[in-house]
Formats: sequence, structure tokens, C-alpha cells
Amino acid sequence: MIIILKSGTNVQGPEYEKINTYLKQFPDINVKLVELQGKTRTVREVHLIGPTHNVPEEVLTSMTGVERVIRVSNKYRQIGRYDLRLVPVGFTYQGIKFNQETLHVFPGPCAVDTLEHAEETFKFLQGMGIVTTRMGAYKPRTSPYDFQGHGANCLPWVFDLAGKYGIKIIAMEVLREQHIDEIREAMDTTGNPTGVMLQIGTRNAQNFELLKAVGSQNELPVLYKRGMGLTLEE
Repeated sequence: MIIILKSGTNVQGPEYEKINTYLKQFPDINVKLVELQGKTRTVREVHLIGPTHNVPEEVLTSMTGVERVIRVSNKYRQIGRYDLRLVPVGFTYQGIKFNQETLHVFPGPCAVDTLEHAEETFKFLQGMGIVTTRMGAYKPRTSPYDFQGHGANCLPWVFDLAGKYGIKIIAMEVLREQHIDEIREAMDTTGNPTGVMLQIGTRNAQNFELLKAVGSQNELPVLYKRGMGLTLEE
């Protein structure tokens, strides 16, 4: 759980002392005061580590020096790095490591249009020493009359070309469960010349059936884009 203190709250004053006194009735919880220096203000947070399910948010929120309270789940704490131990989180796919110490750029077209353009892109990336790209086959558009991507038909030659130019991972958006099966089939058919990272776009950030389908497999990693207007809790 994270308690964000109001600007100007004195951690030596009675407002913070009241918060601290209240938290002492939960002896199994480790309380840590964290100060983050911003450009215009110093943000002070109280991190509660331990079994916080019995700590009522309403009581803390009603206290004078508290701006807001965020209840942090285990997954949230991992992603947000809100932990005293800061346990390393990451994975390796296609020989490429993804964790808090690495940064990978995925340049490429939102949707592949022609074989020639795809090959030109891969060739350019090879010359730059880049082995990760995005290359959409299925694309949601604002208008149903706009180009929606070539779909499964382009997957074999996209994968073959990627392998030819040493591309190790293609980030590829999927819109329904069928697309996952089509990608797997095309990878098997072409002999797995490259890897695929399934991409969940902003529009599908709360498409729960798609999220369940993507989450039920552990063969392909997933790039999840935060939806428009979604809170951190969501």
C-alpha cells in the first residue's frame, strides 16, 4: 500500500505523527518513508510492505496530511518497483534479455503493406545492427474502410524475410484469439526463422477475452499497451 502525503506535510509534525501512530497497530507491516524530488515539489510517500489487506483505506484517506491512498497488488508492486527488496524481474526471448536494465527499440511500419517495403525495412535495420522491429499484419483502424492489414496471408513472407536479415523479434498486434493461432502456424510452416512478440494495442487494453487468450499461452511474450484513460489499478 502507498500513502501519498499532501504537499507541505511536515514529517516531523503532528499530521505525520498521527498517521505513524495509527500504523503502529499493524506490527506485521514494514513502514518506509520515501521522498521523491520533482521539479516543482518534493513528493513524500509512505510505503507499507506486508499484509496490508486489513488496513482500511478510508481511515487513512480521511487523515489531514494524506492526499490519496493506493492499494498495491503483488503484480502492481513488481511492475511499479514498489518493494524494499526490488527483486529483479525479466525474461530472455530469442537470446535477447528484457528487464529493468535493458532498452530495446522496435522501429518499423504500423502495418506491413508490400513485400518490397518489408524487405527494405529489414535490410535497413540489419545495417543499423537492430534485431527487433514491429510489423503489423492485423491493424484496427478508426474507419472500417481504411487498410486493415494483409492478415495471415503476409505472415509467411514477413517471417522468411525477417530471418533472411537477422531480425530476431517482430512485435505484431493481435485483435482476436484466431490471430495467435495463425501466427503460430506461420512460424511453424516457415521453420521459425524469427520470433514474435504479441502486441495488445491501446484499443484492446480491456478486451478481456483476448487478454485471457494471450495470457493462457507461455510460448510468445506479450507487449501490453496501456489503454486510454485507464488508471494504474486497471
